Amino acid sequence: MNKIAFAAMLVFLTCGVSNAARLDVSRLTQSGEFSASFGAAFKTGANSDGTAQTDFMSGRVHELSLDLDYTFLDDWTVSFSTDNDYADSQVGIKWKWVTNQAFKLDLMADYGIAWTKNAKTDVRLGNNNFDFGARIHGVAWRDFQWALKVMGQFVFADPQNFWNINLTAEAMYYFRADMATKVEFEYDFNEISAPVTQYDRLVEFGVIYNMSDTASVHPYIKYHFKTANADNDVDAPDDFWKIGLEFSVEF
Repeated sequence: MNKIAFAAMLVFLTCGVSNAARLDVSRLTQSGEFSASFGAAFKTGANSDGTAQTDFMSGRVHELSLDLDYTFLDDWTVSFSTDNDYADSQVGIKWKWVTNQAFKLDLMADYGIAWTKNAKTDVRLGNNNFDFGARIHGVAWRDFQWALKVMGQFVFADPQNFWNINLTAEAMYYFRADMATKVEFEYDFNEISAPVTQYDRLVEFGVIYNMSDTASVHPYIKYHFKTANADNDVDAPDDFWKIGLEFSVEF
């Protein structure tokens, strides 16, 4: 292999590492790009009444998620997601304010739609909610990606509305051109002062494998610590492991 070919290969690998698939925590989408991610997860453990959250032998899946994104005019992305703790789904918009390679800044907002009602009582299941916040992220040393996000969420609840605040930190390291390790830590302030603030903590470790320029897979394991100031009940399982698999494709 001559020097020119070797140099070209290095440039290709460098670009591939820092501009890989959608699951990268610091990737910039392009105008006209449509992407989808979907997956499933199992939860371990039991609720306070002893009811198991997941029966692995029966193949019970605790949750299924779907995320759709479309980017237009380069700087704007609209989204649809079923991943919402209070509502059936949510729609959102994101504006890429700063787009430097080493430092990027996104501003975002979402609205969670609780449209399901009990057929007999006409009581709404879930709560409408909206959230807004910012995310900073970037690439360092070619192979390392990082992201920090803060979101505020207002939930329209009965009998009392309340606020949540979510803090998330993510880091990825590419140890080869098509595969990276990912670590995520999440800290939530839930139902602030209604009647007391609850504190949620989650940590996640996973691997992202870019099967091609447009498709990725992300197996992960997550641990949810026991929530401070909250009772563990059937509707709010606590202190558990989550094992999941996520796929992502771009069009």
